[in-house]
Amino acid sequence: METINACSDTVLGQLVVLEGMPGAGKTTIVEQLAAAGCPVLGEYTTCDGDTVPLNAHPGVDEDATHQANWVRKTVQSRPLLLRHPAVVCDRDWLSALAYAYSTGDTGLLAARTAWAVDGLHDGTLLLADTYLLFDLDPQVSLQRRPAAPTGHPWSIIGPLRRLRDFYDAPDAAVGAHSPMLAALLRSRTRRHLSGHDAAEANLAFVRAEVAR
Repeated sequence: METINACSDTVLGQLVVLEGMPGAGKTTIVEQLAAAGCPVLGEYTTCDGDTVPLNAHPGVDEDATHQANWVRKTVQSRPLLLRHPAVVCDRDWLSALAYAYSTGDTGLLAARTAWAVDGLHDGTLLLADTYLLFDLDPQVSLQRRPAAPTGHPWSIIGPLRRLRDFYDAPDAAVGAHSPMLAALLRSRTRRHLSGHDAAEANLAFVRAEVAR
């Protein structure tokens, strides 16, 4: 039977990953945590671990660059987890599966699910201890992101609705392609937050989760 490198099996600290709908407030919370001294990893990072600004994120067609980012963040999270009781990450490899699901391309989702399973098996990816999943109405997501790149699936209401469905139950979304990955996702702590709630309340919730 295959084995998977869960985060808590190989490192000391807990990895808390913020995932969910664009525009729901994840990045703002991570920035506030960083300002308060909490060890964090931004959505996209440089080789030195610095956060890449939004206007410098790779384009939607730069698939290899996106995938390399999730692997690089795993490498960067390990030493942080050895030194700190908790590390907060703005998205991880789950976003790659969420993107595939949002496009409606089942072949892409199957390929990325297999990639994630392989990465968890060989240690190039980590399974978070806690996923905090941020919900937001797709129309509100668009309204909050007037500069969303034209042509990106997440600038279109249909894919955003599918994305919302993915984050409602990620394990169910990948279950047809990997029952093992689905079971692993169910085994982790998963909390749902609403991007419609006050930002201060969501920040307090995340702080409490990190302090557990």
